[in-house]
Amino acid sequence: MVLNVNNQLDLLHDLLSLHAEECCGSSSECQQISRLIKSIQQQPNMNSKLVDILDGIDQYGNLGANSDNLDEHITSHQPDIQQWLQIIKDSNH
Repeated sequence: MVLNVNNQLDLLHDLLSLHAEECCGSSSECQQISRLIKSIQQQPNMNSKLVDILDGIDQYGNLGANSDNLDEHITSHQPDIQQWLQIIKDSNH
């Protein structure tokens, strides 16, 4: 099944929400976040605020996938995650 950009943003939002709420996650979730970002970045005419945060989310996913202490990585990025969630929510109508 091919996901459109709104489906991808919903999935990205769900993954980041889980990290925000539970302050824990898995390496595979972080890898999926990075894959979603790569796909979303290929879409034309993206909301400029969304475009501005995609690299940061991708870096978060990549670093998380390779982190020795993923829970600490997620906890240290809580302010960023909250901001990203709001921007994704605002841009995904």
